[in-house]
Amino acid sequence: MRIMLISSYFYPQNRIPVLRVGQWAKYWALQGHHVTVLTTRKYPFLGPYGLSPLLPDNIEVVEVPYLPDWLRTRMEKRGPTRNRAVPGESSGQRLRAKIRRLRSHIGSLFDIHDLWVGPARRKGLALMAERPYDAIVSSFSPPAVHMVASRLKAAHPEIPWIADFRDLWADNHITSARGVLRYIERALERRTIRGRADALMTVSEPLADTLRQRYPQLRAWVVENGFDPEEFPDWVSRIRTPPDSRGMLRICYAGTLYPGRRDPTPLFDAVNRLIDTGVLDRRRVAIDFYGQNEKELADILARCHGNRHGIVHAHGFVSRSDSLAAQACSSLLLLLESGEPEARGVLTGKLFEYLVSGIPVLAVGIDSTNAAGALLERTGTGFCARSAEEIMQALSNSLELGRFPFYAPRREIIATYARDRQAREILEQLARMKEAATC
Repeated sequence: MRIMLISSYFYPQNRIPVLRVGQWAKYWALQGHHVTVLTTRKYPFLGPYGLSPLLPDNIEVVEVPYLPDWLRTRMEKRGPTRNRAVPGESSGQRLRAKIRRLRSHIGSLFDIHDLWVGPARRKGLALMAERPYDAIVSSFSPPAVHMVASRLKAAHPEIPWIADFRDLWADNHITSARGVLRYIERALERRTIRGRADALMTVSEPLADTLRQRYPQLRAWVVENGFDPEEFPDWVSRIRTPPDSRGMLRICYAGTLYPGRRDPTPLFDAVNRLIDTGVLDRRRVAIDFYGQNEKELADILARCHGNRHGIVHAHGFVSRSDSLAAQACSSLLLLLESGEPEARGVLTGKLFEYLVSGIPVLAVGIDSTNAAGALLERTGTGFCARSAEEIMQALSNSLELGRFPFYAPRREIIATYARDRQAREILEQLARMKEAATC
C-alpha cells in the first residue's frame, strides 16, 4: 500500500510523540509499503532535536513551512538567547511555557499550527495528484493534523482515513478549553471528524470509550503506545535481572511536569520523612529529573520544601541516548500522572519504554483504576501510590527486603506492546478498510 501519514511530530524532533508515528512508519516501510510523511517544517528554534534514526528508503518525508516570514525571522534572531531567570532556557522554551499557560484557558484553539492547515492541504492534494494513495493516517496533536486529513479525505472520499488520538482533542485533561470556548472546541472537532473519518484509534480503553460515545457510528479501537524491539534488543534479559535496593537508591524521572497534575510532591514528602526518621540515609538516595522542567521543578520544591536534604537534582534536557542511559542506572523509574477522572485513560509513550527497561516503576498520583496503573499491574512492572504514606510503606519494605517485591514482570504481556506488532495490526485494518471501500 501507499500510505500518507500526517503528523506534526516527526524526526529529528526529540519528543516522545515522534516515536509512535515514526516507528509505525519504519515498520510499515520494512513490511514493504511506501509511506509519505506529511509534517511541519522543523524550524531550528522550535526544538529539541537530535533523533536521527536510519529510516528505510521507502519513507518520503515532506516538510511544509507554515510560519509567516516576520515571525520566523524574529525567532531565528532570538533562537540562541537565554533567559537569566531560568538557566539554559531558550526562546523556544519560553514560548512553549507561555503557550502552556494560555492553553489552560483556550484549550487547543488558536494554535500556531493552524497556519499549517492551508499549505499542508495544498501539498497533500498535489502529492495525491501525482500518485494514488491507499490510506490516510493522521495522529493528534495538534488539531491541525486532523484538519488537514479531513480536507484531503473530502477531496478523495474513496481513500480510508484513520484518525489517531494519542490524547483527546476536546476535553483534554491538561489543555481543555473553558467556558464558551469549550463548546467551540467540541464543535470544531465534530466538524472535522464526523462524516469524514472512517475509523478512530487511541491509546487506552477509557479514551476509546469516550470516542465511541462521541462518535457512535465510527469504530474506535486501541493501539497503545509501545516500544521498538530494535532499540531494546536485550529487553528480555533486562527484565530478568532487576536492580536490588541495598545500594544507592536512585529514582529517575524523564518527562514533563505539570504542577498539581503530574506532580512529584508526594514522593518528596515520603523520602524526606524517611530521612527524618532515620529509615533512609540521605547519602544513599537521589531523585534525578531530566527534561525541560527546571522552573516547574524549582517552583514545586520551593512550595513543599522538597529538597531540604539536597537529594533532588535537575539535569535539564539531555539527548535520548543519555536519558535512556540514566534510566538504566536507576533503582526506580518515576511515573507521574493525574488522578483526576478525565486523566483515567492517559497512557504516555514513556511508560512502555519503562516496561522493557528492567527497572521497577513507581507511579505517583494514580492507582489501578487508571489505565497506566492497570498496565503496571497487568505487566507486573510497577507499584502505584496516591499518597506519601503509601510511598513510604513501599520504600520501607523494599529497603528492608533488599529488593522491590512488587516487581515481577510478565514477558508474554510486555511483548504485545512491540511496535512491529502494532504496525502490522494497523496495516491489517487498513487492508480490510481498503477492500471494503472497493467492494
